[in-house]
Amino acid sequence: MTQNEMEMQQPAPRSRGLKLWSGLRQQWRLLGLFEIDQQHPFHSLTCMMKEGLSAAVQNSIDNPPLNELSEEDFKQEVTQIHKGFRMQSFAGPVFASLRRSLGLTEKEYQSSLSCTGCYLQFISNSKSKADFFLTNDKRFFLKTQSEREIKFLLSHLKVYMEHLERYPHSLLVKFLGVHRIKVPRRRQKYFIIMQSVFYPDERIVDRYDIKGCEVNRWTDPAPEGSQVIMVLKDMNFEGQFITLGQQGSWLLRQVEVDTAFLQELNVLDYSLLLAHQPLHQDERSQSLSFATLIMRTTKSWSLSNTRRSTGRLASTGSSPTLTGPEEDSALLVSGASPGYG
Repeated sequence: MTQNEMEMQQPAPRSRGLKLWSGLRQQWRLLGLFEIDQQHPFHSLTCMMKEGLSAAVQNSIDNPPLNELSEEDFKQEVTQIHKGFRMQSFAGPVFASLRRSLGLTEKEYQSSLSCTGCYLQFISNSKSKADFFLTNDKRFFLKTQSEREIKFLLSHLKVYMEHLERYPHSLLVKFLGVHRIKVPRRRQKYFIIMQSVFYPDERIVDRYDIKGCEVNRWTDPAPEGSQVIMVLKDMNFEGQFITLGQQGSWLLRQVEVDTAFLQELNVLDYSLLLAHQPLHQDERSQSLSFATLIMRTTKSWSLSNTRRSTGRLASTGSSPTLTGPEEDSALLVSGASPGYG
């Protein structure tokens, strides 16, 4: 356990704490995703996140952003006091404006972030020391960040928003919020909220984090039949191919534009997240346009929530869906934030 993690938890007897920690680490290695229940070391932290985020989004609901963002909106800092901690939100109107542009309502966002179900911890093979959490519905990622990383993001937030406005179908990760939790006599925690490209995930069979190199880019696949959620790498993808069809030129151009933008910001570590899933028989028709597939996806997902339908084509919001080999699969594409894998 790192010092930061320990400082966010109540002290416990050393022997019991070590035994519990050892058991959790073993389960994490086996599961990949772990429910943050009352026995989990991050339970206290995630409960504060849920309470604080519910109030922060409510503030956004009560004070909706104007159509035109001001310089003050990018510099805004709002602190809300809760029992035992404070939650600080940065550039709230800016992120609320971005969420609105993605078709995400504040009530939806609030409901997902503050749901009664436990958050999930995603055990990444990232070399960074960041902690990754997922909302219970797996719709949003929450990632702890250093103060330096947060300052970097906020200092470039305006050009990031301009890029997304110019390229609405950019593959860049969608940052939806930046926050800080402060607990008396403990170290503060910064974290960001991101849209998950792997949502909804019921039909996804493989996930990849592609960096375009081969050094240390192999991950041992999960045992056949296991429920482990693994994110594979470049070498795991070797020997496979993607038929891009008419979307090929658009995708390559967008990747060039997005990577050029990251290079301008001197961001060196970034990757492309891919997800592979089977298509239904009636989704394989070449006559269906990309827009039609996305519309079918949205409707299908809405129906699956109420009717428990097993058939749909998963959507990534503004990210493209690409037809794969033999037209029997879809590939969901989105950029990853630095340090993901």
